[in-house]
Order: sequence, then C-alpha cells, then structure tokens
Amino acid sequence: MKLHTARFGEMDVTEERLVTFESGIPGLEHFTTYCLLPADDKDESPFYFLQSTEESGLCFFLADPFSFYPNYEVNLDDSTLAQLNLSDPAHALVLSILTVQGSLKEATMNLKAPLIFNTEERTGKQLVLKQEYGIKEPLLKQVNTEEAE
Repeated sequence: MKLHTARFGEMDVTEERLVTFESGIPGLEHFTTYCLLPADDKDESPFYFLQSTEESGLCFFLADPFSFYPNYEVNLDDSTLAQLNLSDPAHALVLSILTVQGSLKEATMNLKAPLIFNTEERTGKQLVLKQEYGIKEPLLKQVNTEEAE
C-alpha cells in the first residue's frame, strides 16, 4: 500500500505494519488506522513511529518504556485483554508516546498512558494506568540526573 506522509514522504507499507485502534486514540478518535514503523531497518532500536494512514501530518514518536525504565509495570485488565483479543502475553507490545522539544536529551515520555499493541491481531489501544506514573517523565532520566549534579 502507498502511504503519503508529511514526515517521510511517500512510502510503500506492508499490511503487517498496519495497526487498528478500534476506538481511535483519545482526542483523535476519528483516526483509527496507523502504520507502526521501527526507527531502524533491523528492528533493534527501542524507537518507533506511529504514522496515521488517514492523516499525513499525524505521526507519533514512540519508545519502548522498559528500555529506559526497567522497573516500569503495566498490568492489563480483562477488559483491555478482551478489546485487543490478547490471550498470549508474547504478542503484547507496550510503547510510550514521546515529546521532543529541542534535543533528545530533553525528551519526555508518557508513562501514564502507554499504547498497547497486539502484534498478532495488529490492534492497539491507549491505556491509562492506575499506577502513579507521569505523563512527562524524562526519557534519559540518568543523563538528566547526572547533568543536574
């Protein structure tokens, strides 16, 4: 499929990269189909892009929160598991939305409301966690902490 994007120009995208958010993403409910793209060609980076297939200018920069916060926990309730048709935890992918203003050193990560993907069914949902996580946690916490000292 041909995808026209503001960030990447025209791209050829395979079906296995497409993800459906049945109810959209909160605040963007009318956009339901996205393309999940790894930031590198080898799928080894903790970074991804989530590009809308319906709006060329809508693209999120995402990261694997566990790569930056090893003690991060996401507990999926039965409702979320059912919505995503997620029966095997091996098919779950958890990513957080990043906000980058300036350099990557100053980027923040939304740990409170991660995106949960069923990689087998190619479905997704944003989940607001009950745990006390912030919506603007430093991406590079250790680097920022060391610089402050």
